Amino acid sequence: MGTSVSIAYVWAIIISVCILLLAAVVAFMIPNKPRSKDISQRRTWYWILFVVCIALAFGINMVIANGITIPSKHSAYVTASAIATGVAAVIYIVVGLCLSKGMKRTKLGSWF
Repeated sequence: MGTSVSIAYVWAIIISVCILLLAAVVAFMIPNKPRSKDISQRRTWYWILFVVCIALAFGINMVIANGITIPSKHSAYVTASAIATGVAAVIYIVVGLCLSKGMKRTKLGSWF
């Protein structure tokens, strides 16, 4: 099977962006409540979806890696998928931080 290691990075980026969009949808679905209970709910869901993003990025890449039968390519893909998981985590946090600081007056402003 001719699987390139760049596939690991592409999947990680796609997953991090999709989960970040899901986090934004969840944030806008939580209604405003008194005593900042809504803020803590949005922040909690943001970090729960961060863990889901990491698990999903690594899990999908491991499923792809299991289909690779050549040992050297398998090893290279597993290494790339571990690095790609870190890339997905960084993308999720950096883009989430930028959205949160850029939209302080919206519901996304309560992520950080």
